[in-house]
Amino acid sequence: MRFFSKYRFWGVGLGAGLLGAIFLALRYAFKTPKAAKIPDTVAPAIFATRVFYTGRGHLVYHESGNGEPLVFIHGVYAGASSFEWSRVYPHFADRFQVLAPDLLGFGESSRPNRPFGPSEHAEILAEFLRAKAGQTRSVLVASGLSAAFAILLTERHPELVQRLVLVMPVGTAGNHGRRNFFDYSRWLAALPLARQAYYYRFLATKARIRLWLATACFSDPEKIDDEIVDVLWTYSRQFGANRAALYSVRGKLNVDLERHLAEVTQPVTLVWGEEAKFPPVHVGYRLQELARQSNLVVLNKAGVFAALESPRELCALLDRELDSQLRIYQAGG
Repeated sequence: MRFFSKYRFWGVGLGAGLLGAIFLALRYAFKTPKAAKIPDTVAPAIFATRVFYTGRGHLVYHESGNGEPLVFIHGVYAGASSFEWSRVYPHFADRFQVLAPDLLGFGESSRPNRPFGPSEHAEILAEFLRAKAGQTRSVLVASGLSAAFAILLTERHPELVQRLVLVMPVGTAGNHGRRNFFDYSRWLAALPLARQAYYYRFLATKARIRLWLATACFSDPEKIDDEIVDVLWTYSRQFGANRAALYSVRGKLNVDLERHLAEVTQPVTLVWGEEAKFPPVHVGYRLQELARQSNLVVLNKAGVFAALESPRELCALLDRELDSQLRIYQAGG
């Protein structure tokens, strides 16, 4: 009898210890890490960092130069911000009014509890352009999923946009809009008890960010320097940064890119990295046929993050494209 009492005592003790260990592991997994300090070097020294107050939150942007408005809009991913364009946009400050905003939900801008959809992002950008450019139509340079927001903006408010330069635009974060029922990332991003752990312990880690850059974003992984990884990681760890990023993973920012691009009447320049994995360059040729006025320029030895991987080459390409309207021609011409 004493033996069984002793056995029950140790069994209860082991069970309590195991439950305690599980509780501590879950507490660690779901705990929101402290925000990392944003480095002072995320924007070039000649640019002023300013705040534009919208009805939906404050939008942080960098500004310098005089002339026609030239707006650089970053893509959508964990750790996204205007830093994506920071090695490109200073080149244009001598002849344009250069503006580089952080989309709401990203970078140093407001990160609201309820993330915004594509239409809201387009309207927020329209509000920003009206305030900063007035009656002058802007040139928009946008990448990835933000290029879809720029297309929506141009379709709805053509009076605000002079032309578009779209760097490897996509309308969805996954497989051209085809939903996969077994896509575990969508499920993890949607489940309340799992999404925070999925984001902070998987997506927003330095190891994962570096691996993602090397396998999906850069043509030459040797060009991934520590500053790029550190800045993306830092922005991904800001309070509330998980909301918009997970919203994208869930497919809530998807846009029918092809349908809306066909409605744009402004000149469109499509820029593609020769070695981009997603979206590959053949997508660019298909989109070129849809736009009413378009051309496609392929950047050699570049991947999806051409602005960080090949900034000098991308600056030279943009110089040529922005220099003359003669480079724009009717699709199929």
